[in-house]
Amino acid sequence: MTLRLSGGEGDPAPKDIAAIIDVLRGGWAWLAAGGLIGLFLAVAVLWSVPPVYKAVMIVGPTARTGSAAMGARVPMLSGRESALTAAEPGAGDESLSDFARYLELFGAGPVAEQLARDPVLMRRLFPERWDAAADRWRPPTGVSAMARRSLLALVGRGDWVEPDGERVAHDLHRRLAVDILRSGPMRRITLSDADRSMALALLGRIASATDDHLRAEAARRSAAQIAHIKARLSAVTLAEHRQALNDLLLDQERVAMMIGVDLPFAADVIQQPSASVLPDWPDPALMLPLGLVAGVITTFFGLLARRPVA
Repeated sequence: MTLRLSGGEGDPAPKDIAAIIDVLRGGWAWLAAGGLIGLFLAVAVLWSVPPVYKAVMIVGPTARTGSAAMGARVPMLSGRESALTAAEPGAGDESLSDFARYLELFGAGPVAEQLARDPVLMRRLFPERWDAAADRWRPPTGVSAMARRSLLALVGRGDWVEPDGERVAHDLHRRLAVDILRSGPMRRITLSDADRSMALALLGRIASATDDHLRAEAARRSAAQIAHIKARLSAVTLAEHRQALNDLLLDQERVAMMIGVDLPFAADVIQQPSASVLPDWPDPALMLPLGLVAGVITTFFGLLARRPVA
C-alpha cells in the first residue's frame, strides 16, 4: 500500500502540501536571509523609535475613619445637612463624591488651565513647538500640519495657536489611563512619556493640582455659606431662629477649619508615582522575535508565489 502525494482533480490539498515541502527544502537559504532581514529591521526600529516610559500611581477615596485615615476630617453634619453636604467616603456613593470629581478633573478642565500657566512646564510638554533660539512658539511641523494650515488659510481662518490649557488637556487625555484596581474604589493612573523623570514629575504634579483645585472650591463654597449665615443672623431677632443659625454657623466654621488641614482632600495617594528604569515600549523581547518570524513568513509566501503553476 503506497501513500499518494498527489490527489485527483477535486483534492488539491496534497499538491499544496508538496509545494510547501519543496519550498522549505529548496529555499531554506532564502528563508534564513528573510529572517535575518526581518531581525535587522526590528533592530532598526528599536534604535529609531523613542522609548516610552509609564509612570504609575494608585489613588483611592480619602479615608475618614480608622487609624490610617489620611483625609481631612471634615465633620459630618446631622439630618438633612448631612445628606446634602457631607462627602461620601465609599465606592458605593462614588458618583456623588469628591473622589469622582477628582478622577473627572485629573489633567482636564481647570487643572489643565493651571498647568498651562507654567511656561517652563509648557516647554517641556511641547518641546517640538518651542523655538529656543527665537524664544517663542512656532507652528507645528510636518506634512499633515502644513496641509491643514494651508486649507485653513484658504478660508481666512487662523492656521495655528500657541499651546494652551485646551491643548494640554487634549495631550494629557491621550497619554493618561485610569483603570479600576480589583473592582474596588482604588484606581491605577498611568502616564506615558518619552522622559522617565518627566513622567514621574508630571503625574505627581497633576495629582497635587487636582486635589488643590477641589480643596479651593470646597473652601470657596464654605466661605460663601458662612457669609450667608452671618448675613441672615444680622436680620433675625427670634431667639429660636438665631440659635438654629448659630448652630449651623458653628458646623460650617468647623468644616472650613478642617478643609484647611494639610492632608489630602479628595484622594489619598496609596502608591506614589513610580516607573521602571527600563522603557515599557518598545519591548526588545517582543520586537526581535516578531521581526524574525515576520521576515521568514514574508519570504516563504514570496517563494511560494513565484512557483510555476502546474
